[in-house]
Amino acid sequence: MSKLRQRITLHPPPSQCLPENSFTNADMDPVPFKDRTWAWYDVGGFWISEGFQIPILQMAGSLIANGLSPGMAMGAVVVGNVLAMIPCALNGYAGAATGVNFPVISRASWGLHGAKLAVAIRAIVAVFWYGIQISTGGSCVYRMLAAIWPSLPRRIPNHLPASSNTTSADLLCFFIFWLLTLPFLAIPIPRLRWLFRTKLFLMPITGLALFIWALVRAHGFGPIFNQPSSPPKGYSTTFLFFSAITSVIGPQATFALNMGDFCRYSKNPRYTLYAQSIMMPLCLTLTAFLGVVLASSSTTIFALEEPEWDPLALVGHFDSRAAQFFISLLFAFATLCTNIAGNSVAFGNDLASLFPGYINIRRGQFLCAILGVAVTPWNILNSATNLLNFLNGYAVFLGPLCGILLADYWILRRRRVRLGQLYQPHGGYWYHWGWNFRAVGAFFLALVPNLPGLAKSVTPGITGVPRGFENVYTMSWVVGLVIAGALYLGSSLVFPRGEADEGEGEVVDVAKEWLYSSPGSPDISEEQQIQMKSDRLEDI
Repeated sequence: MSKLRQRITLHPPPSQCLPENSFTNADMDPVPFKDRTWAWYDVGGFWISEGFQIPILQMAGSLIANGLSPGMAMGAVVVGNVLAMIPCALNGYAGAATGVNFPVISRASWGLHGAKLAVAIRAIVAVFWYGIQISTGGSCVYRMLAAIWPSLPRRIPNHLPASSNTTSADLLCFFIFWLLTLPFLAIPIPRLRWLFRTKLFLMPITGLALFIWALVRAHGFGPIFNQPSSPPKGYSTTFLFFSAITSVIGPQATFALNMGDFCRYSKNPRYTLYAQSIMMPLCLTLTAFLGVVLASSSTTIFALEEPEWDPLALVGHFDSRAAQFFISLLFAFATLCTNIAGNSVAFGNDLASLFPGYINIRRGQFLCAILGVAVTPWNILNSATNLLNFLNGYAVFLGPLCGILLADYWILRRRRVRLGQLYQPHGGYWYHWGWNFRAVGAFFLALVPNLPGLAKSVTPGITGVPRGFENVYTMSWVVGLVIAGALYLGSSLVFPRGEADEGEGEVVDVAKEWLYSSPGSPDISEEQQIQMKSDRLEDI
């Protein structure tokens, strides 16, 4: 065991600017100004590339398939994206201003040990989403291979039972895509902007081409846009609408926490805030609208009895095998970029924070790839209902985390964070034994109103759950965010920290000095560097 520990211990020493301890790691260091290379268009382009993905195209379709009219579904999409944009922009600003990621900045509100609980919760979610995106990418691979060899379904007979919710061919394609993604996990985060720029160039062109094709071939938007709402028996349209909002927020709930993981490489925190505020809701809404248009036109173009909500299945109806291959290839590339940005990097940051002496971001990413297989994502994607239940379910836990983070940074601390103390045992953010029990209590109390509705959602046959709890659960993410933030602020005011909690420790401004002592980019003048440092000091 001693030899194994020596082999897996990180070399060189974990941190480049802080005394070595169990809370430091080179990947956890504040990003110096010379390494902040993301411009405003990189942050805005991130959401253009992030928006064009298969789950977003399927989202509005899932809502319509569950009983909402197209107008109500698109309304839920707009509201959900705007609500998710607010914490994404605010937490992205915090990351750009301080230069640290979510696991580190959460120590200010949770404590150095308490933050591990918040990080672990998000890490679990990232693993599940990683597996789901790999399964989606596997479907793209299947469509590409079927375009080359139309006899593929006959060549690979299925030897799996129906209860497995997958087939032999699907499982093969799942692992092909899984293997193809592994080399991309080795790309350093600052260089990922080139991957997103490539997607930024390719995917809008693809989306526009599909939109024009659908309108021309169907001579309009198709029949779905005249479809009324038809809620299931016992439920109202209002219930479905608010539940749909939470389903829309679900895929972006992780970004609401971890946008700082990327934005800490941004040159200017204010531009980061503005770019996300505009581009995120716009791009995600347009992608969802494209999904509805494609499904609606499918009934007219291909004379289908039911609309085809799965864009990959729709591509399978194309007469041109070349079109099937290249569109599926672009969908696979889009899925790859989304999975790295939203799940792999997030999990890598989380694990590097939990085990700083042994795991860096790259090691965490590869571990996420292994665990993403273990969660059997094909069971989650078995039906539209399962997908919506999954999206709603994990939002219950991410909403309170987001509320505490926003309340602490923007209201309680007014954007003033002492960077060095985020890494210092027994320092300013040590609280009691490394835990801030105000945050812990606020988190678990915020879960209570949503737990009965969660139980009813994942176990439809359960009885005895009052209808009021089901109504609250329709907005689980928002409810958890507001309650947790309010409880955290209230407990911090009623039980303020004493002066002992603000201990200086041995490290006070070492992290900040690390930011300023690093040489600037050669294309920035000395006067601009001085002004930039002044702006950063004000933001921090």
